[in-house]
Amino acid sequence: MPQYAQIIVDIASASVDRVFDYRIPRTLAERVVPGARVSVPFGHRRVEGYVIALVAAPSVEAARVRDIEAVLDEEPPLLPSMLEMAVWLRDTTYCRLVDALRVMLPAQMRGDRVRVKSVRTVTLAQSEEETQQVIDALPARAVRQRAALVWLAQNGGQADAAELARETGADAATLRRMCERGWLTLEGRAVDRRPYAGLESEPGGPPESTWAQRQAVESIGRALERGEGRFLLHGVTGSGKTEVYMLCAQRALERGRTVVILVPEISLTPQMVARFTGRFGDRAAVLHSRLSAGERFDEWRRIRQGRATVVIGARSAIFAPVSDLGLVVVDEEHEMSYRSENAPRYDAVTVAEYRCASEGAALVLGSATPSVERYHAAEQGRYTLLRLMSRIEGRPMPFVEVVDMRGELAAGNRSVISRKLYTELKQCLGRGEQAILFLNRRGFSSFVSCRACGYVCRCALCDISLTYHRGEETLRCHYCGQTELVPSVCPACGSPYIKHFGGGTQRVEEAVAKLFPGVKMLRMDADTTRGKDSHLAILEAFRRRQSQILIGTQMIAKGLDYPMVTLVGVVAADQTLHLPDWRSVERTFQLVLQVAGRAGRDERPGRVIVQTYDPGHYSIETAAAQDYEAFYRREIEARKAALYPPFAQFLRLVYTSEDARCAARDADDAERAMQSALLERPEWRTSILRMDRTPAPMARLRGRYREQLLLKIYPGLYGDDIARALSRIAQNPATGSVVSLEMNPASML
Repeated sequence: MPQYAQIIVDIASASVDRVFDYRIPRTLAERVVPGARVSVPFGHRRVEGYVIALVAAPSVEAARVRDIEAVLDEEPPLLPSMLEMAVWLRDTTYCRLVDALRVMLPAQMRGDRVRVKSVRTVTLAQSEEETQQVIDALPARAVRQRAALVWLAQNGGQADAAELARETGADAATLRRMCERGWLTLEGRAVDRRPYAGLESEPGGPPESTWAQRQAVESIGRALERGEGRFLLHGVTGSGKTEVYMLCAQRALERGRTVVILVPEISLTPQMVARFTGRFGDRAAVLHSRLSAGERFDEWRRIRQGRATVVIGARSAIFAPVSDLGLVVVDEEHEMSYRSENAPRYDAVTVAEYRCASEGAALVLGSATPSVERYHAAEQGRYTLLRLMSRIEGRPMPFVEVVDMRGELAAGNRSVISRKLYTELKQCLGRGEQAILFLNRRGFSSFVSCRACGYVCRCALCDISLTYHRGEETLRCHYCGQTELVPSVCPACGSPYIKHFGGGTQRVEEAVAKLFPGVKMLRMDADTTRGKDSHLAILEAFRRRQSQILIGTQMIAKGLDYPMVTLVGVVAADQTLHLPDWRSVERTFQLVLQVAGRAGRDERPGRVIVQTYDPGHYSIETAAAQDYEAFYRREIEARKAALYPPFAQFLRLVYTSEDARCAARDADDAERAMQSALLERPEWRTSILRMDRTPAPMARLRGRYREQLLLKIYPGLYGDDIARALSRIAQNPATGSVVSLEMNPASML
C-alpha cells in the first residue's frame, strides 16, 4: 500500500514547480488520493497542495519526509482525467503545473475563502398529537413559542429558521429553549446559491427540425455512439445551430454522458441558460467569471457531485469537473475571447479538442463565420464540415445596404448617423419595431487632440490615447482604467483649440437622442456592464421592449435573438479593419456579418445599414453579401501569399517591467540565447521565417514597459522544438521582468 504522496505545492514560483514527497498518516490513508487538496508543511509555513500520485517509497531520504497535515475537501476536487489534462496543459502552453491546476478550480476555493452555504432548519421533534398537547399546556405569556409550534404544525413540520422567525417572531433564543425542552430539533442544511434563479426559462418543447438540422444531429449522434468525432458546424445566422446543440445534448444525456456548452461572451450566457434550463431543468449548471464566489463554488460543486450534467459557460467552463464527458460544444468558435491572456495561455477550443480525444467525447464547433484556420483544417479533413445554409422556417436573410461615408461627408453630413440610416431608423421606430446600433468602441470619442500643435492626450501608464467620456467629463484609459479631467487648454502649447475626435457608443447615443427625442435607448458596453448581472438587466429590458434601440459594442454582435429587431446599423464597419494585426481583416468581416444577423430573425424582414469609409474592401463587400465562402477564398489566398497562419506560426516572448531598461535587457538576452541555440541546432533555421527583437507595438501598458522577441516559423518539422527552446529561455530573466510566451497571440498589439 502506498505510504507517500507526490504533491505540487500551491506556490506560483518556477523554483518549486515540481513534486515534493510527503508521508501519508495512517489516519488519512483512505482520503489521500490523486486529485485531493491537502494542507502540508513547507519550510516554516503551512501551504495547500495537490496530490498528483501515490508512491511506495520517497525519492529522498525517508527521514527528511514530512507528514501531510490535513485533507481539505470531502471528495477530491480534481478528477484523474483533469490531472492528466493539467500535465498536458503545462507541456503545451509552457506554464507552471500549479497554474494549470489552479485554472481548474474556483479561485476562492483556494485558502477556503468560500464555503458551502448552510441554513438552519427547524423540525418538530414530536408527533402531531404530542405537539398539540404541548401547545395546549403552554402558558398565555409564551406567545412566540405557541406561534412557532402552531405554524410548523400547519406547514409540514419543518421550515428554515429565518422563515419561521419572519412568520412568528420566534428568535434564536426562543428556538434554543424549545430545542432544550425536546419540542424541536435545529440543524444546518446545505443550500445551493443558484445564479439566474429568477431567469425566465424558455419553453421546453423542441420545435420542428429542418432537414439540414436533422442531418447534422444524425452525423453528430453517430459520433456520440462511437465516442469520437470532431465537427465544424457552419450555419448562417438564424439557421438553428442552438437547436442542433440541444438535440445532440439530449442524445448524450440519454446515453448517460455529460455535456459542456461554451459561449464566447458572458452577455450571451443568460439567453443560453434560459434555453437549456427550459429543456433540461435542474440538470443544467452555469459557470463564468461574473458569478459571485458563492454561486461559482456551488455550481462547481453541483457539477462535481454529478447533480448537474449539462454545463453552460464561458472559456473556463471547459475545465468543469464533469465525469463521463460525452459532448463539448463551442458556440461562435471563431471568437478570440476563448483565448486566455494570463498563465496558462490556453485556447479553450484546443483544450476542448484534447479533452474530447482523451475522454471519448464528440466535439462540435459552431459559427456563422468560422475562423479561417479551422475552416482550412476542415478542408484538410481534420474536422467533418456540416452546413446549415438557410434560416429556419424559410425566413429570408436580412437585406444589407452599404453606405459610403465619404459621400456623406461630401454632402455636408458630419453626424455619425448617415442619411440612409436615419431614414431606416425613423421607419423602424414608426412601426413600433426595435433596432440595434453597433459600434466597436465605447466612450464619446476616440481621442482628444489640440488642433494648434497636434498634441494628443495620452495615458501616463500606457502607450495609448485616452478616450473622452461625456457626462462625467473625463478622459479614461480603456486598458488600465486611469482617469483624468478633460483639459480646457492644450497642456503642450496652451491653445484653447483642444477638441475630441472619432466616436464611441456614447457619441452614437447622443446623436440618436437628438434625432429622435423621447425614444428610449439602452447602451451596452464595458462602462454600463460593470455590475453583477448588469448584462442580464440590459438584455431583459430590451427583450421586454422597454427600449426600442440597443446601442453597443461587440458584446451585442452575436448570439442575441429578439423577434422585434428588424434593423441593424453598423456605424463604423472599418473601425477594426486597418489595425496592425494580421487578423484585422477577418475580425472586421466576422463582426459585420454577425451583427447583421441580429436583424429579421422572426416573421418580419430585416434590414442592415453598413456605414464605412472603405466600401470596396473585400471584407466589407463579402460581409454585405453575407458570403462567407467568398471571403474565405480571398483571405486564405492572402494568408498564403503573406505566410500567415495557418501557413506559418507566430511565437512571441514579451518582457514587461516598470523599468524600461530591464525589459529591454531581458529581451536582448533572449535574442542572444536564441541565436546561440541556432548555432547549436542550425537545422532550425530552415523553419524560421523571421526573428525580430523590437519593442511591443503597445510599448507601455498599465505602467509597465513591454519588449518582445517575435519569431515567425513554419508550424511543422522543428516548430515544437523551437517553442520548447523559447520556453527554457523564458525561465528566470536576469533582471526579474515578467515574461510570457505567446503562440499566435490573440492580439499582436
